[in-house]
Amino acid sequence: MALPPSRQRQQSAPPPKAKESLGRLLGKIPGGKFFWGLLLLVAMGLGSWLIFGDKGLYHLYTLRRERDRLEQENLVLKDEIDRMVKMIDRLRNDQDYIEDTIRRDLRFIKKNEIIYQLEPEVGSGPRVTQAPALGPPPSPAAKAKRPNRP
Repeated sequence: MALPPSRQRQQSAPPPKAKESLGRLLGKIPGGKFFWGLLLLVAMGLGSWLIFGDKGLYHLYTLRRERDRLEQENLVLKDEIDRMVKMIDRLRNDQDYIEDTIRRDLRFIKKNEIIYQLEPEVGSGPRVTQAPALGPPPSPAAKAKRPNRP
């Protein structure tokens, strides 16, 4: 007895292939495992060269960090330059500022000016100890007997 045409197709059609693993596929290609292994090694070499090479990503990262540090240093130096330019301008044009600077830096005083130096109160400030005396002070007669030295 003959089978209906639909059943004939089902029986004569090859069964669907199961998914083959990558290793089996590479094994079927002549030189496949060697080729893909070599390609993997080349890709790893290129990747490491791109990251750690002379002009790689790590070098770029360190250059950017150094650039940021130098920009911060430049800002500090610009502020200092601005401060010095203002000070120079005041030294050229402001007599009161010149006087204050001289008095502060060189410790000058004005004519007929009195400077008061106050002693600290007992118990305040740092503790000061005195060195022991080396002996009695010389008498005034002993000072008079010394010859004058040049």
